[in-house]
Amino acid sequence: MYKKFYGFKERPFEITPDPTFVYMSEIHQEAFSHLQYAMQEGKGFSVVTGEAGTGKTTLVRKLLSSVDGNIRTCYIFNPIMDRGDFLNYICNDLGIESDEIKSRGQGLTALHNYLLECYAKSVKVFLIIDEAQSLEPSLLHEVRLLTNLETAKYKLLHVILLGQPELNQILSEHQFRPLKQRITVRYHLRPLTLIESKEYILYRLKRAGSRDLHIFNTSAIKEIFNYSQGIPRLINVVCDNALLTGFSRDQNRIGKNIIQGVISDMEIKEKLSWSMKSKPYLQAAVIVLFLVLVSWGLLYLIIPDLFNEILGMRNHG
Repeated sequence: MYKKFYGFKERPFEITPDPTFVYMSEIHQEAFSHLQYAMQEGKGFSVVTGEAGTGKTTLVRKLLSSVDGNIRTCYIFNPIMDRGDFLNYICNDLGIESDEIKSRGQGLTALHNYLLECYAKSVKVFLIIDEAQSLEPSLLHEVRLLTNLETAKYKLLHVILLGQPELNQILSEHQFRPLKQRITVRYHLRPLTLIESKEYILYRLKRAGSRDLHIFNTSAIKEIFNYSQGIPRLINVVCDNALLTGFSRDQNRIGKNIIQGVISDMEIKEKLSWSMKSKPYLQAAVIVLFLVLVSWGLLYLIIPDLFNEILGMRNHG
């Protein structure tokens, strides 16, 4: 809607993880280097953590777009599934023929044979799990057991876990000690600083084809940072809404006042959303209370002596 008004070829602040819009700050470059190292060296277990919206998924998609023919990957973006579906998903994503697989044992055998074939061809196989903090404990144990598929000297399956900071707490639990001991590459992706946030905004404007890199003034950028705390996804949401507001007001410069208005609207929508989510529970509670009161009323009308007797028993108690 506002692309022509601001001279964009594309919308600069989409929240979808587009590798062409990846801004490689110092921390993102470090995280990416850790992931590349894990792949090149065939590390058994790697873990990358960061708050929601810091760019973990975007980095992985950039990584996947750069892998060569000597690496094969299975990417799980939603790990909420049971053990059977988990193994089937891995086999299907790796292209393993699954028509003859009727049991978990057959699935493991098929996966093992596939990994041995890849090893013979000097091909590394990586299992990449996003949102790994959502893994059920049984699946996390399953992941560890899958890495037991190995030769005398070489791991046949390599694993990269990406998740929010809670993942570190989960891996620190006593039951996952054997898994934690296998982690060889680890990195935590922190949010952007104020300077990095400004560079991020300018970078995305430039990538979108803008010739004017001063659409957001200094006070606007500071306001964006104060609200987003350097989380790229939140920066995108605020900037996108600010550009729409600026377009509707026929303003080609975004100042602090527009950003404050956008943030205020976002906060109101969030509160309304929370209210709507909680409303069904409140309605249910009211209905239950109403039915209880009605039932007691009916009991009094139908059998008043019994009702009074019950009350008398309660009073004696």
